[in-house]
Parts: sequence; structure tokens; C-alpha cells
Amino acid sequence: MPPPNEIPPKTSDAARAWLTSLAVTTAALLATVAVGFVGGFVGELLNFPLPYMTGSLIITATLGLSGVPVRSVWQARAAGQFVTGAAVGTTFTPAIMVTILTLLPAMVLGALASIAIALVGALILMRLVAVDARTAVLAVMPGGVIEMANVAKRIDADPLPIMVLQTMRVGLTVCAAPFVVSALAEVGARNVVTQGEAMSWLAVLALMGASLLGGLALNRFALPNAWFLGSLFVMAALGALGLIPGRVPEPILIVAQVIVGVSIGTQFKPEFLTRLLRLLLASLVTVPFALVMLALLAALYSLILGLPVTTLVLALAPAGIAEMALTGKVLGLDAALITGFQIVRIITTLGLAAWVALRFERLVTR
Repeated sequence: MPPPNEIPPKTSDAARAWLTSLAVTTAALLATVAVGFVGGFVGELLNFPLPYMTGSLIITATLGLSGVPVRSVWQARAAGQFVTGAAVGTTFTPAIMVTILTLLPAMVLGALASIAIALVGALILMRLVAVDARTAVLAVMPGGVIEMANVAKRIDADPLPIMVLQTMRVGLTVCAAPFVVSALAEVGARNVVTQGEAMSWLAVLALMGASLLGGLALNRFALPNAWFLGSLFVMAALGALGLIPGRVPEPILIVAQVIVGVSIGTQFKPEFLTRLLRLLLASLVTVPFALVMLALLAALYSLILGLPVTTLVLALAPAGIAEMALTGKVLGLDAALITGFQIVRIITTLGLAAWVALRFERLVTR
């Protein structure tokens, strides 16, 4: 037997292997984030409207498609959502809360319209690739990648097309939306939201601590976007009480942009260009179709509601809550209103996705 203080050989080898794996994963993650910052800096040099998110997304997606082992972990994604939720939450005021409640019917109608547009997109997808009806619906439904994959398990749909189409939906929307909004702002008034002075770093630490509690609370219930919504709700409550002493400093928003951009870009794999190429090409048809239709809906809403079309484009855009809220925040638009529309859409989509997919399958197979 080995001496009492000596680690048995097998245990020692397992520990070394674990430490080696941890070191490799950490190094890859840090290198990926560093590359993301480089992409963001290049995006800023090229005058991208949201440089650090679009730049980091484009460079990591390009490397991922090329087979370079870019790496992200769910903790990094959670951190990006947490920081974004805290930043966006500072924009909530009592007046904005009243506006959001007043617009709730319009938000629900917008969510239902996005589902209807997704059904047309599903028909287009079925024409382009060999995919069953229920899978086609979940692949183009404006919900999250993980959330739609979970629904697919419940109704026995194929998760692979869903993963590819959902990843492309978020990636293309995040890349396109800032340019569309900037172009619209040049045509008309941007209608930016007036923001106060940047809060002190001591206030940032205190508020982030409170937001962390909100994120931890919602994460226990395994809700979608739990870290974003948890921190958002805490900051919104504090903002509604007048306890937010300004806006989040710019460096925090830059870090959030890079983390969110990297977490999306690292989902792009080399097989997207090989065995999944047909699905990739199909997404280049279905995603722009949804973007154009929802942009037209945003223009209609702008005429009816009297709200800036720039804000409504992001409010109705078929991407993630955190991504569009952060885009609105960085561009100086009404991030709170954008968040309200996006939350209502994701709740409506998750609630109806399975039923809509099964009903759609019955209709197209009659």
C-alpha cells in the first residue's frame, strides 16, 4: 500500500488529466474572448454601428466555420446576459412601465404576427430542404436555440435542422439589425433616449450585487434567459423607485457586447459548410424573409402607434431578448420598450410552439 499522504497513481493521473483539460478549456476561452475584442476593435475602425458585438460575432463565426477551435461556455453566456440585463434595467422608469403596459395588446399581436410569418417561412423551408413539417416550424420559430430544441424533444422533431436554422436566425439578425437601424436613423430622426451621467464604480458594484441575486433566483427555476431577466427585473424595480444613480459605464457595455457576440459566433461549426450546407443556404432565404416582413410590420406599427421605427425594428426583430435589448441600449434607443416587446414574443412563442408545430403538420399533410 502507498504511504497515507501519497496519492494513488490512478487518482493522480485522473487529477492531472482534469487539470490539463481545465487549463486547455480556460486558455481556449480566454483566447476566444481576446479574438472577440480584436474583432470588435476592427468593427470600430470600420465604423460598424454596434462594433464590439457584430465584430466579435463575425470574427469568431468565421473562425468557427473554418475549423479553428474557438470556445465559449455557458457561464460566459450567462455573464453576458447578466451584464446586459443590469444595463438595460437602468432605463426602466415609472413612465416607461406605464407605456409598456399600455402597449401590451400591440406586443401580443406582434408576437402572434411573428409566429404567422414563421409558418410561411416553414413552408419555404420545406420547399428548399427535405424536412418534416413540425421540424420546419420549430426551425424558423422566433424562439431560442435551446428552447426550441427542448420543444423538439417533446414532440419528436429533428433537432439538427432546428439548431442550424436557429443559430443562423440569431447570428444574421444580430449582424443585420444595427445596420438597418442606423440606415433608418439617417433617413429620419433616431429618437434617442436621453441618458444621465455614468454612475460611479462603487454604485455599479452595489447594483451588480443586487442584480446577481435576481439572476440566481430566476436561474433556480430553469427559465429561458434567466440571468438576463433576473438582473433586469431587479434593476427595473430599483429604477422605478428612483434608486438608479445614472447609467452603466461604457466599458461594461463593451464587455457585454463582446461576450454576447462571442457566445453566438462560437456556435458556428465547420459542418455548417459541409454536410449541413443545404440547411445553411436555406437559412439565407428564410431568415431574410422574416427580417423583411417584421421590418414592414415595424413600419406599420410606427404609423399606427406614433413610435420611432428604429425602436420598433429592434422590438420586433426575430433575435434574442438580450441581443436586441443590448443593441437598443448601445444605439441610445428605448431599450426598455424593446425588451418589453421581446419578452412578450418569447413567452408567446414558447407557450404556443409545440401546439402550432403539431397543428401545422396536420394542415400541410391533409
